[in-house]
Amino acid sequence: MRFPQIIRALSLVRPLGLSGALFSLLILAGYTFGVDVLFRPMSGGPATHPLSAIGLIVLGLGSFFWHPRQSNRVALSAGFVVVLLASLRLLEIATGAVLLSQLTPFDHRLAEQAASGHPISTGVNTALMSLSFGLALVAVGYKRYAVAQQFSFLGLGFPLVSITGYAYGIDKFYGQMAMTTALGGLMVGVAILLSGAHRSFLRSILSPWVGGKVARVQILLGYIVPFLIGYCLALTVANNPLQQFGLFCVLISAFISTLVAFTAVIQEGIDRSRRSAERRLIVVATLDSLTNLPNRRRFYDHGQWLLERVRRTGESLSVLMIDIDFFKRINDTYGHATGDAVLQQLAAAARHILRRQDFMARYGGEEFVIMMPGTDLAGALLLGEKLRAHIAATAFPGANQVTASFGCAEYCADENLHDLVARADVALYQAKREGRNRVVAAAEVALEPADLGKCPAA
Repeated sequence: MRFPQIIRALSLVRPLGLSGALFSLLILAGYTFGVDVLFRPMSGGPATHPLSAIGLIVLGLGSFFWHPRQSNRVALSAGFVVVLLASLRLLEIATGAVLLSQLTPFDHRLAEQAASGHPISTGVNTALMSLSFGLALVAVGYKRYAVAQQFSFLGLGFPLVSITGYAYGIDKFYGQMAMTTALGGLMVGVAILLSGAHRSFLRSILSPWVGGKVARVQILLGYIVPFLIGYCLALTVANNPLQQFGLFCVLISAFISTLVAFTAVIQEGIDRSRRSAERRLIVVATLDSLTNLPNRRRFYDHGQWLLERVRRTGESLSVLMIDIDFFKRINDTYGHATGDAVLQQLAAAARHILRRQDFMARYGGEEFVIMMPGTDLAGALLLGEKLRAHIAATAFPGANQVTASFGCAEYCADENLHDLVARADVALYQAKREGRNRVVAAAEVALEPADLGKCPAA
């Protein structure tokens, strides 16, 4: 399943990869045409080495030619090339050996820069960034997206720290990594990271569910807010370490409180939607869609609650069963659409007559059941007769006259709901036997098994 956020993330892979490659190509253009600002954006500051730019171009093109459902030989090859270049550079730094001189273009430009007192070389942080991104791209080529994401996150740490250093004016943060290298690395690093958006950790972060939404907010705030706090500290209290420490504690506490508050708001909003959806599902599961009456399941749930209340209070409780006479004949003669209309009209007519406390449900097929708290058997007979007369006098469009049979029973001490309904059902069967279109009351006696199943055909 592809979430919208994942689809958008995957759609950014190729544009970001191409942007990183073109940006790095612009750096090489600076070497070609002697435009120093393209590879050394800050006068006297760090510069992007040609091999670093070439590595970023290779990484960007590897991301550009990546496809989630096809072989990724280009991405795999690009990753291996960058891993080799970065490994050789790290080996040079560690041993002092010269291993990449034959591969380095623009020797004359590099010599000019060295002669002017500003030599250009690939620093440790740039080499480690390239190595991390190269390994990530190799993992992408093998479709090992969890590994790719880990290396991508590791690699992105280097340009992010460098950009932070440039923002704060702390040269130890960026070392020999030029701003151009950091920006190019950021673009290709994000491209490689997003190529696995449909898998592993990133899929969880980009999911539309509560965990993903909270994670996205926390990641965003977790970088932006401390970055802004640090920037404010660097501007205001750089010369007073004690004041800086106190302000840092206050601001971090405020940030944590804000983060928790944002998280709580998001979780509550999502949980509110979940609760609303659950309520709608409960309604759907307990409502008859044709008549908009509670269904049989809801009847027994509510009926059990009423029965327990009656046992506590000692009030009367009666059940009235209704069955439409010759309903099968109505369906066969006039069609099922007419039969459905009869059910709907009967339910609507009954609701107008019943009291607020009476509970009517569709029991199944052409049968309805009504629970009447505070009503004894005599009251149930009166209500049943009122309903019977109203139905018989009602004009049902397309079905001529419609009648119904009724059976009622009053709750007896220690009787359960199923037995109470069964006694009303037996009374209903008796009404059918006696000619239909009538109301019959059940005797307040225990139900015999032989009384069941004696209803004539409807």
